Amino acid sequence: MDKQTLFQALQRSRERLLRAIEGLEPALLTQPGAVGEWSVKDVLAHLAMWEAETVTLLYQVRQGIKPTTLHLKAFDTDRQNAVWYEKSKDRPWERVWADFQGVRVQTLRRLEAFNEQELSSPTRFPWLGKSLADLVYEWVVQHEEEHAADLEIWRRRQTGQLTTTN
Repeated sequence: MDKQTLFQALQRSRERLLRAIEGLEPALLTQPGAVGEWSVKDVLAHLAMWEAETVTLLYQVRQGIKPTTLHLKAFDTDRQNAVWYEKSKDRPWERVWADFQGVRVQTLRRLEAFNEQELSSPTRFPWLGKSLADLVYEWVVQHEEEHAADLEIWRRRQTGQLTTTN
């Protein structure tokens, strides 16, 4: 994947997620049940935590350090998500929103530091097992799209456009 395609994918996934929550009443943003037991706020905090982990990976790679992030470790995803949920569940909406927006700025800034070859070559950082662009696409774009789809379904249920049998 080339740099321009990755940046476009990051923009598209973010726009999709924002459309899914656009115009929602503030009370709905913190109401449990948007995705499993999580509220919209919890989903955004979750996405921000995983994207922050990716920002750390990008920083470490740029410094020539083999990443110490979860991307290259064996871990229990559900357990990690539960740990991060407990850490962020009581944070105010405004703080979660600021983190969610801010981490994307950091992601784009970190990605800008890499040239095309560094981002798109699957052999440039062999310990990743894929290109840096593919890793970011998988861990950030696809993850955000997955939760955007969840929120779209939840939103349709909130507005009566989807029944539980659909």
